[in-house]
Amino acid sequence: MVPTRAEPSGEQATTAAGRQHRPGTADSGDAADTADENRRTFLRSTVAGSIAAFVVFTVLLTRKPSVFGGILDAQARALFHGRWNVPLDTLGFEAFAVHGKFYTYFGIWPSIVRMPVLVVTHRFDGHLTQASMLLAFAVTMFATARLHWSLRRHVRGAAPIGRGEAACIAGFQVLVGAGSIVAFLGSRPVVYHEMELWGIATALVTADLATRYAARPTIRGAITLSAAATATAMSRPSVGFGAVMTVALVGAFEVFRRKRLRSWPRIAVLAAGVLLPVVAYAGVNEARFGTVYSLPLDKQVFTAVDHQRQLTLAANHGSLFGLKFVPTTLLQYARPDAVRPSHRFPWVDFPSQRAHVVGDAVFDTLDRSSSIPASMPGFAILGAIGVIVVVRRRGHLVMAVVPTAVGLGVGTGFVLTIAFVTNRYLADFFPPLVPLALVGLQGVASSRLAATSNAARARIAVGVLVFVCAVGAWISFGLGVVYQRDLRPSDPGYGRGTGTAAATSPGSVPRLRARTAPIKAAPPMAPRMTSDGSPVARSRV
Repeated sequence: MVPTRAEPSGEQATTAAGRQHRPGTADSGDAADTADENRRTFLRSTVAGSIAAFVVFTVLLTRKPSVFGGILDAQARALFHGRWNVPLDTLGFEAFAVHGKFYTYFGIWPSIVRMPVLVVTHRFDGHLTQASMLLAFAVTMFATARLHWSLRRHVRGAAPIGRGEAACIAGFQVLVGAGSIVAFLGSRPVVYHEMELWGIATALVTADLATRYAARPTIRGAITLSAAATATAMSRPSVGFGAVMTVALVGAFEVFRRKRLRSWPRIAVLAAGVLLPVVAYAGVNEARFGTVYSLPLDKQVFTAVDHQRQLTLAANHGSLFGLKFVPTTLLQYARPDAVRPSHRFPWVDFPSQRAHVVGDAVFDTLDRSSSIPASMPGFAILGAIGVIVVVRRRGHLVMAVVPTAVGLGVGTGFVLTIAFVTNRYLADFFPPLVPLALVGLQGVASSRLAATSNAARARIAVGVLVFVCAVGAWISFGLGVVYQRDLRPSDPGYGRGTGTAAATSPGSVPRLRARTAPIKAAPPMAPRMTSDGSPVARSRV
């Protein structure tokens, strides 16, 4: 399904088109008509797919009240007053107690997004999580569409978009928004999922801008790319580190351009784009905790009340990170059997067993988690095809894809080296997977197998790929439904998706069901309740 002969792409396609279609000729007019029709078809397809995905995502998101909805609002209001500390009753067990004040570790970008609303009214304080996640979803869809259009031009040039490809374009938008880890994140409007979703959104914006910069490098492109990487670092630091690496690789390609194409002013802007997110993150961390990059976990309220956290820190020299965790996390996130059938709708479920610990590593949390091949097999296959296309095409496509895929891929190292296994961490793998899957999709679309004697086999292969994508989409959606349903305290399966379940009730201290031993008494804190009066579960999925 992958063509072996390189097609003109990016600047090469544009140059070739300019040679073949002289201004004022009939061929030139036909090319312009084809380009216009391609834009219209692509726009219709992406809008249709995005709307369908938006409906599914919104239905999932609005079925549950938000959890910890006030943390990011309170952080925004603290910034209005020029401070970083946030009230303890808002942070709960996620608070870090430093010099008698309480801080959060969550990024500031989602708080900045809230500011236009919070500056004019207090009415929606604590209730903006869903709106913020919908905005992040819209940004994800928009960035995916722009990235798709850009990569299509690199892979296929000005080739006309047929009906089959138009359907695939719409289907890919549905797959991203309603059949991937994005759908799982939409299953619960909780601050953890919101941060992951903004990490995906801003990382895909970074990927799109990096791809466009490869095709047309400008000072303005370097500035916007650097800004997107900074927003990513201020949303989800692990993904943000990958975005910073993307900018660094784009700068490296710029340095090694031919002398007549190299621009030192652009290189200077890209270098600043690498430093700005790093310095910004370090500055925020220093202002909060008095440390440059690390978190003072010994000062977190949760550490004081959770025995397993204490055991994990003691076994890992006070840290939650280490290479010893990689065999376990890599095995879990890469295994193809991390899903099982169920007799209840939606007829899929998480694995019955938690991740198998390789070696003697002590983990903080081992949740029931799926994997990339099990929950997103379509993306995994298309991504593999995308790698083959990039290797075979080389040239300008390498400059467009490698910085994004490799840079964002580096960011996944954090979720592989942390003492957690949880399904929501699959979100960190998603940004580098999307551009590779898009290249794979266009590689399949540009394949000439259908015009050969193997046409029947090609159709069967494409049909199987579509079927796998559809099954994967249902699995991702289904796991979101299962997670949403089983988070209810009244459900028999409550807490099975988390290693430790926590709840608070009026006038009480946190009550934690630990995995291994009784918990020490916790300091009093204000309760966190859902809108219907039920106690809130601490979700670490």
